[in-house]
Amino acid sequence: MNSHKKAFTLIELLVVIAIIAILAAILFPVFAQAKVAAKKTACLSNTKQYLTGTHMYLADFDDRFPIIQYRNTYDANPLMPDQTVGNICQPYMKSLKILSSPGSSTGDQERDDTSPVPSSTRPAYQQEQLKFNLGLKADYGQNTQYYSVMNYCPNIGLIFMAVGTSQNEVNAPAESIYIVNSVWDRTSTGAPSGGGNWGLDPPCRYATGSIDTFPRLAGGCTGRWWWGGWNPGAPLAWNVWGGVWPYHSQIANTGFSDSHAKAMRIPMLAAGCNVQTAWSGFIFDRAAYLWDLE
Repeated sequence: MNSHKKAFTLIELLVVIAIIAILAAILFPVFAQAKVAAKKTACLSNTKQYLTGTHMYLADFDDRFPIIQYRNTYDANPLMPDQTVGNICQPYMKSLKILSSPGSSTGDQERDDTSPVPSSTRPAYQQEQLKFNLGLKADYGQNTQYYSVMNYCPNIGLIFMAVGTSQNEVNAPAESIYIVNSVWDRTSTGAPSGGGNWGLDPPCRYATGSIDTFPRLAGGCTGRWWWGGWNPGAPLAWNVWGGVWPYHSQIANTGFSDSHAKAMRIPMLAAGCNVQTAWSGFIFDRAAYLWDLE
């Protein structure tokens, strides 16, 4: 019996290696795209769960949307705790993880460390402060100017007073944005950092003819808090899009007040609005504009 074993030649080995390299070059981008798509889908699921929790809240609180924040102190002291919209809805969401997008690389520790009051500085109620900070850095920002007016009321002794919008005031819930993927800050190179942002500014305020589309201020209040609107002239600014951030290949998952969610690109989010710095542009097509209550 011939027991001689035939070995591979160098040429054959090189051919095999070349084939493997070609397959890897073809498949690795496919795998990467599949991973991005999976994260976008998981984030869209979070968006939907956030909306479901919000609608359960509405049923228990006279059909008023949750306010953006209680006291503007950023302190979870149990004697007078501050809370954000994401914390307020936790009894209905049952998980703080819903507030974090799988598309964001920011972990809980960074969200906590970069908060105005890190939990490490509040050892007496560290866990409560951490929960607050994770709500503050939620990757799903509320359309605050329309759904939770942040009143500035020094004349009546209240520097900050948020008021939730009534569901009855939303005339087109399927065409009115409630939450969008958001960003807290950006590095000098423009990369997102610190997590998300619990509130957002819309791209426009006034419709053509100087019609103010924002809900009215509460009685005795003289102004409203805001984050500077959209800032298209500063492409590396955190609020270049009012705090919106497209975590998923230029796509930001968006939730509407009727509780449906969809993936949207920035131009779609700015439809009907001539975006200019600090709301100096006008809404020219209210039917296409998706941020107001009409």
